[in-house]
Amino acid sequence: MKLKLRILALITLLTPSYLYSAEQALSIAFVEYPPYHFTSGNNVEGISIRIIEEAFRRIDTPIEFNAIPWSRALNWLRLGKVDGMVGVFIRPERQEYIDYSKVPLSKAQIHLFVTEGSDIEYDEDLTKLSDFRFGVKKDFSYGPYFDDLVAQKKLTKLIEDVDIPQLLVKLCTGVTDIMVGERRNSEYMFNQLIKETYSQLKRCKKIIALTPAIDARLAYLAFSKQNQLTDIRDRFDEAMNSMKQDGSLNRIIESYHPHLSYKSGN
Repeated sequence: MKLKLRILALITLLTPSYLYSAEQALSIAFVEYPPYHFTSGNNVEGISIRIIEEAFRRIDTPIEFNAIPWSRALNWLRLGKVDGMVGVFIRPERQEYIDYSKVPLSKAQIHLFVTEGSDIEYDEDLTKLSDFRFGVKKDFSYGPYFDDLVAQKKLTKLIEDVDIPQLLVKLCTGVTDIMVGERRNSEYMFNQLIKETYSQLKRCKKIIALTPAIDARLAYLAFSKQNQLTDIRDRFDEAMNSMKQDGSLNRIIESYHPHLSYKSGN
């Protein structure tokens, strides 16, 4: 069932005739991707969610968050069925239907993950690992290096899933040898699954992020070109810049990760 959380940014001095109605709220899609954007009970949480809420509050624009699976959300963004989508990487083919915010929401560190005790090593040459089975998220970009090798069919042993927990299960049960994922998201999801005593992960006490990262990518708020929201996108960027200047952007990030900051790439 699709979860909807309506967040209305209202100007208290306006008369009721000028207030935005729920029907006028911008529809912003997101996928479960903690700690950046995720559901907790009936609430929507995460670093990027709090940043977006504050930015739209500053430009007096009501928004509505909708939890939608990744592939469907991209398609709805293309068709204009949603106005925006949280945490989207820039890819050439997406620019045909997306107006990206100019100010990024976060910086993702993409790593290869293996189980503790694995003898797989990474020396910055992915082609040396082509005999291994990679667990990857369907329709997800892992950066130009990985994506290009897949397009060139130099990496062919890909096992796809739409769900990060299932990719972790496949890694821990030996269905895959390597999982590709964003570091904080993958480690957060693994720790949550362990806390829930996920039976399939019992033999997998720890996952290891191989270094260095295969990519570091900026994630943006994506606006649907179909819905002609360039003006709102520009105002959103102005709000983001003001949040950087007054320190509120860092305060939001540090409330989730005390040792991180926007300048450090998050």
